[in-house]
Amino acid sequence: MDMKLIIDVRTREEFIKKHVKGALNMPLHDIHFYIPFLSSPEIEEIKLYCDTGNRAGMAKEILQENSVEAEVIGPERLTDYEMEESSIVCAINFVSAKNGFEEKFESMAGELCNKTNKMPGFLGARLLKVDGISARGSFLSGDMKNEKILPTKYIMLTYWRSKEEHKASHESELFRESFEKMIPSLASMPYEKFYEVVK
Repeated sequence: MDMKLIIDVRTREEFIKKHVKGALNMPLHDIHFYIPFLSSPEIEEIKLYCDTGNRAGMAKEILQENSVEAEVIGPERLTDYEMEESSIVCAINFVSAKNGFEEKFESMAGELCNKTNKMPGFLGARLLKVDGISARGSFLSGDMKNEKILPTKYIMLTYWRSKEEHKASHESELFRESFEKMIPSLASMPYEKFYEVVK
């Protein structure tokens, strides 16, 4: 069976906010991972799109370099397609782990995210760990590559369809139990902010 694919090469977050109905999400910077699939003889046609055509054009070049033909749907032609959209918010927690408790904290944060997967409105999570200081990026003098940041700082990102669904998750017994187990590993309690996903 010959397949005709429409591929949105924007970020996952942009895709969730609004996309062509039936499109697949393959972000530009991940497109090379999909080349074996996109090279399949069962795929008859590939159309790529983004907001401006720039990322779609770059994705087309990457595919062409790997002998995969694709067409770019220009932004002016997107109105020809039926669109789907959803709301998405990002809750960001800034937190620090006690020295020596980093692995335990990371493990428990992973467990918490796995349990949160079952909650209504949850759209995924990421855990980021501070891994150094960019002296040049911060316009600091000298070499900062061996500087240690203690206590170890983390950023926990969780994505939700709405603030209301996020709030309901915090009121569940499942969330409370998992979070309370994490507290002994923390050097500071999470400081949480909401961010609107723009791009």
